[in-house]
Amino acid sequence: MKYKTLISALLLMACSSTASGQNEETAMFSITLNDSDGEPVDNGVFLFEPQFEVSEHPMPHQEPAVMNQIDKQFVPHVLVVKAGTEVTFPNADNLFHHVYSFSPTKQFELKLYKEFTAEPLRFESAGIVDIGCNIHDWMLGYIVVSDSPYFDKTNTEGQSSISLPYGEYTVRFWHPQVEGEKALPPQSISVSADTEVTWALNTSIIRDDGFDSGFGDY
Repeated sequence: MKYKTLISALLLMACSSTASGQNEETAMFSITLNDSDGEPVDNGVFLFEPQFEVSEHPMPHQEPAVMNQIDKQFVPHVLVVKAGTEVTFPNADNLFHHVYSFSPTKQFELKLYKEFTAEPLRFESAGIVDIGCNIHDWMLGYIVVSDSPYFDKTNTEGQSSISLPYGEYTVRFWHPQVEGEKALPPQSISVSADTEVTWALNTSIIRDDGFDSGFGDY
């Protein structure tokens, strides 16, 4: 009798936990992204906004995300982080950079420095942060700050793959060259098994292979 009572109690606890919390089952959601010319699109950001309550667990201390400066370019060109993440801006070039942003999401200035890592900055608010260098005008980078813990970015082959808990999501798109919601409107998805999709933008993307303006070591 005691054994049956214990089993019943455990089953009730399990059902209550599932009903009130996040589904622990996950699946891979894989995207191949092309532009209107059928060419793969890199640096395409997908934000998966869960339409269910996400349990917030205390996160262990994490090393800051990195936006590097290499060969007079920001690397990566697009960095995606969760709101509350610290980002550091090392300078791998043997010359001065002056990093700044006037974006409403995060305004900051890291004055002339080289060959060392400036103190990390915390990005608390969701949104897009455009960053530049006050010396090298062609240097442009972007930090996408997400409220959702579920996000990914396409690689040079236009591919993205993310593990998602089972459930319903709204998927939003962003890319530095286009207005995201016009190029690929938000859409609803349901995740209950591994899924592969191919999505296409309604516009073409011009590949940005970098630009040094002929200033050499300036």
